[in-house]
Amino acid sequence: WGPIGHSIVARLAQSQLDSSTNNWIQNYIPQNLSGNLSEIASWTDIIRNPNTNPLNYKNWKWSRKLHIAYIPDWSCEYISTRDCLNNRCVEGALKNYSQRLIDNNCDFVRTTTSSFFSCSFCW
Repeated sequence: WGPIGHSIVARLAQSQLDSSTNNWIQNYIPQNLSGNLSEIASWTDIIRNPNTNPLNYKNWKWSRKLHIAYIPDWSCEYISTRDCLNNRCVEGALKNYSQRLIDNNCDFVRTTTSSFFSCSFCW
C-alpha cells in the first residue's frame, strides 16, 4: 500500500467532498500543502518513527498502537473487545478523532491533529 496508495485514495476521496466540507478541511491543512489531503494521508506512517517531530511534538511513539488492530494469528475475525483493548487501535482512534472533529470545544491544534489522524487512518 505505502505512501503512493494512501495518496491516491486520499486524492480520490477529496474529489468527492462537497465544497462546504472541503472548505472546512482547508482550515486544518498547513498552507504549504495547498489544501491537498493526499499530502497528509501517510502522516501516521511517518510519525511512528521515533526520529520524527511533526507539529513540534517531541514524541509520537505513543500513537504506534493506534495504527492497527491486534487480531490474533489464529483468528479469522475482528472482535473489538478482544482486538482493540481500551480503544488502543485504529478503530478506537477513528472513534476518538472523528468525535473530536465535530466537537466545537476543541482548539485549533487538537482539531488539526484529529484531522491528520482521521485522514491517515481512513486512507
